[in-house]
Amino acid sequence: MAHRRSAAPIAIGTLTLLAACGGDAPGAAEAGPLALASDVPFCQSVVEAVHAYYESESAANPMPDDPRYGGTVVVAGGGDLLGGLISLKTRDQTTQETELYLFHTSLLRLDADLALQPYLAESWEEEADGTGVTFRLREDMRWHDGESVTAEDVAFTFDRAMDPAVAFVNDSWFHAMSRDRIEVVDDFTIRFTYPPHAESLHPFANLAIMPEHLLGDVPPEDLGEHPFATECPVGSGPYLFESMRLGDQWTFRGNPGFPADLGGRPMIDRYVYRVITNSATRAGELAAAGVDVALSLAPPDAPMVEGNSSLRLMAAPSRSYAFVAWNPGLPQLSDVRVRRALAMATDRSGVVQTLRGEYGSVAETGVPSFHWAYETGLDGPAYDPDAARALLEEAGWVDRDGDGVRENADGLPLRLEAMTNANTERESIGRVLADQLADVGVAFDFEVMEMGALQARVMSPGQRDFGAFIMGWAPDFNIDETTFFHTDATDHPYGWSALSDPELDRLLDTLPLIPTREEARPLWAEYQRRIVELQPFMYLYFSDRLNGVAGDLEGVEFDIRGDLMGVSSWYRNPDAR
Repeated sequence: MAHRRSAAPIAIGTLTLLAACGGDAPGAAEAGPLALASDVPFCQSVVEAVHAYYESESAANPMPDDPRYGGTVVVAGGGDLLGGLISLKTRDQTTQETELYLFHTSLLRLDADLALQPYLAESWEEEADGTGVTFRLREDMRWHDGESVTAEDVAFTFDRAMDPAVAFVNDSWFHAMSRDRIEVVDDFTIRFTYPPHAESLHPFANLAIMPEHLLGDVPPEDLGEHPFATECPVGSGPYLFESMRLGDQWTFRGNPGFPADLGGRPMIDRYVYRVITNSATRAGELAAAGVDVALSLAPPDAPMVEGNSSLRLMAAPSRSYAFVAWNPGLPQLSDVRVRRALAMATDRSGVVQTLRGEYGSVAETGVPSFHWAYETGLDGPAYDPDAARALLEEAGWVDRDGDGVRENADGLPLRLEAMTNANTERESIGRVLADQLADVGVAFDFEVMEMGALQARVMSPGQRDFGAFIMGWAPDFNIDETTFFHTDATDHPYGWSALSDPELDRLLDTLPLIPTREEARPLWAEYQRRIVELQPFMYLYFSDRLNGVAGDLEGVEFDIRGDLMGVSSWYRNPDAR
């Protein structure tokens, strides 16, 4: 066990809840103590230690005499931070960005050019033959309870991520790694050994490190339900947890002790994340100064921002796509001809034009156009309702009773139970699909669910009796779709497609083992062509992100990494207050 150093003795501060609102005066958020309290037994000592750390670091690092520092920023997004701030259980992009860019830290991080840079690790050295890497950690990084961040924390995090009992959803990151090949060299040095494989440093920039001293004794299978995640999370990043109301908002306070050469204390002292599922409502709240940033606006809501001189609309490239996940495990969808017919019956170009306009492009696979492995010239099923009807009849689906819905020879109707979460754009997709598929004799029974309920349903292998769901997905920069499409992945939380295709399995098994991109490109092309043939998902479109921003908020940038990577550098223009 690594030796730990506390930044300050434990002390209990007065607990005061502070209301969140945009545009506080400089330094206003620092006027009171940290608003953090809990009645949960585990959390009580944690809260005390976080208060002690905050008070000690605030005294040692007072707010700079710079009018750009202080105040509150309120950011509105479409979904909650599902599962809380424990990276081993994260399942959505907004939560992952909050962890990687605000609350926790990873060993490495990506710059704007997607090059790896030091973060928690101040340096690293790869083996010349690609068989491992050694990281040297910073010695000045502290958990928000004052304990040092050490190699033990890194080892614990990666060990748990590879532990089957944890059921880490991105376990494909570790296909070439094993728990018994993690070596803690000393308090601040850790070595990973593995066989040569593709994009081997990728996991170290994408997995936020967790505190071993707080979670090490928690049974792996219980991590998802532990109060650490939502009641008293402890990170090591530029913002500390202050309070939350599930389904409503999360509040964070700037970390006065964050290392200066990593950016130091954030300029904005309080960060509030509000959950507003409807895009038009987010835009309206921005226009009414109820929020300072409205994320992921639908294009029809953009004019509300563009027409307001005190706001600005910022577009950014995205790796996110919208798709329909079919369930080939059902008899209605097991025949590839049916899946291809469904794509032919859907005017995907029309969907893009209606919902995204100039801010979207039709997708054929989940590999985005900016990615080095992207294959140009893929020809997915074109919109052709007559051809779709013919293909359905060829596959044995005919309207035998005249009710407008096709049946097979056994009388089973081609009726699909479909779902999505409460999301303006996805709900619109569902309505379009219901109309267009009905035109070729397919019933698309569409239901809108709360996101947590939807995830519980689609990620539980034993409950996958539905026909389809509509969702958005943001692939990692190192794309590995094994958990989507491999025969052995049907019991995985992401094993939605229930495919069993030997050719696809061969490609999925081979691609992660090819260490160089030049060697991998031909196989990536083959893989994408096979996906287009099999149509396990109906890929709809890749979309640019549209974010609305208050005019006095400066330093705001969005890029392919996401929306939150620069929050620590945001500030309010003193002259615009």
